[in-house]
Amino acid sequence: MVIVEILIPLASNEGATFDAAHHQAFEAHLITTFGGYSLLPGTVRGGWIDAGVVYTDETRVYAVAIDSLLVDGHKVVAVAEIAKVHYAQLAIFVRYLGLAEVL
Repeated sequence: MVIVEILIPLASNEGATFDAAHHQAFEAHLITTFGGYSLLPGTVRGGWIDAGVVYTDETRVYAVAIDSLLVDGHKVVAVAEIAKVHYAQLAIFVRYLGLAEVL
């Protein structure tokens, strides 16, 4: 199995905090797609620059298990696409096997 970590923001780029119901709706997608998830303890703080604007954020980390990247990689991409829409993000940070991608 491969553990995939998906970083999800606690607040929008404008600073509005996502409530528990918002996260629960995303968690329902994780359960439907992967059969379950783990919410790792703590949060991750970071920042990036886009078009000269520096953004900072704090994220929660969801872990899901897949059988193989070759078999289930499309599920990871699909959930990242759902997360982008659900959380109004341009991209979602995903980690697996010591690698990272911004999808």
